[in-house]
Amino acid sequence: MSEVASKRPMFQPRVAFAAVFGTTIEWYDFALYGTAAALVFNKVYFPGSDPLVGTVLAYGTFAIGFLARPLGGAYFGEKGDTKGRKSVLVTTLLLMGLATTAIGLLPTYSQIGAAAPILLTLLRFVQGFAAGGEKTGALIILFENAPPKWRGLLTSLPAIGTGTGTLLSTGAFALVTGLLSEDALLAWGWRLPFLFSAALTFFGLWVRRSIDETAEFKAAHIAPVAAHRSLRERLAGSRFVAAWRRYPKQMLIVIGAGAAENAGYYIFGTFSVAYAEDRHLPTAALLSGIAVAAAVKLVTVPAFGALSDKVGRRPVSIGGALVLLASAWPFFALVDGGQTWTVWAALLVTLGIGQSAILGSQPAFFAELFDTDVRFSAVGVANNIGTVLTGGLAPVLATTLLIWFDHSVTGVVVFIALMSAVTVVTVALAKETRHTEPERTATAGHPVNA
Repeated sequence: MSEVASKRPMFQPRVAFAAVFGTTIEWYDFALYGTAAALVFNKVYFPGSDPLVGTVLAYGTFAIGFLARPLGGAYFGEKGDTKGRKSVLVTTLLLMGLATTAIGLLPTYSQIGAAAPILLTLLRFVQGFAAGGEKTGALIILFENAPPKWRGLLTSLPAIGTGTGTLLSTGAFALVTGLLSEDALLAWGWRLPFLFSAALTFFGLWVRRSIDETAEFKAAHIAPVAAHRSLRERLAGSRFVAAWRRYPKQMLIVIGAGAAENAGYYIFGTFSVAYAEDRHLPTAALLSGIAVAAAVKLVTVPAFGALSDKVGRRPVSIGGALVLLASAWPFFALVDGGQTWTVWAALLVTLGIGQSAILGSQPAFFAELFDTDVRFSAVGVANNIGTVLTGGLAPVLATTLLIWFDHSVTGVVVFIALMSAVTVVTVALAKETRHTEPERTATAGHPVNA
């Protein structure tokens, strides 16, 4: 066990609250866009004769946010590994809140023409850039404060934030959808959930500014690259480059391990709404079911995190991927049934069990693969690359497959099966990390200031 780990102070509950509450706000903002893309943006920013084509275009802007995430992961990873975890968490929250509030104020296509979808795409890019550093920062600040025997449990808490954020965003849209007519919703009602982000962000900033930097980062603090160095010299000494040089296998593991969780969440929790509209099924059951599944995840995610502390990260993660694989075809059959209880059951199995098992076990698994001095950059970049490849493009790919297969879900089910297989194989080839204790290792040219 490293010297840092042996001297780690007792865990402070306020750190967990700050991490989870901030992540809740960030994912309220991020998930809100997905629901709006399915129900509103395809009509007010991408009007056209074919609603499904408009949905593809709206999901294209949704995917832009994911393409920005590796860039945000690299930028904020470097900041987090050189200037501290806390400063990144404050910056990402502020940036996300500003972008989301601006979306709520953005004119529509009928008001300013083509400039509207362009501005929407730019704001979605900013959201993705901020998200690239948020979830990684939250899990790392918890990891570096957690006793080793609680790592799985405590690092799963940011995933609760993502679930709570999804719950709030879906609930907000369900509320305005239920209370307003379709004309009122499209005219102004959809803006209300986005504007509410301003109040949430203000409170979240106040909470996050109250936490301290982690003792592990302070002990392994590394001075950032001098500004006067050339770009080539700065890149050569960056945490991003160091992570790839020292941990190429681990980086690839992180990229592939989350494939089932990423694809599953955005297929079952986002694309399913557009699928129901295409089938002329009521979306209320799906929206309420997604909210119920998000509420259930508040319990199941930490439960699976705690289970990974007992039996290991690998078996819990592989088990979750197998659940998603087995439930893909039944999910759409249950949604086609059109009954609220069948839709809820489908979402509880896929999101409440399958996705939750992966969400609960993988954060600690990822953090345990890397040492302190490159941990933020390594996890942030690799995890976000994986999210882009297997999650961010999932809704637009699924909608395109629905068109190609003449409105049959066969292609979508095959896609989910492939992503689940990627997770199973990747995690199976990795070593169990539950009992590892990463060391604080210096990066070339940047000695550890112990």
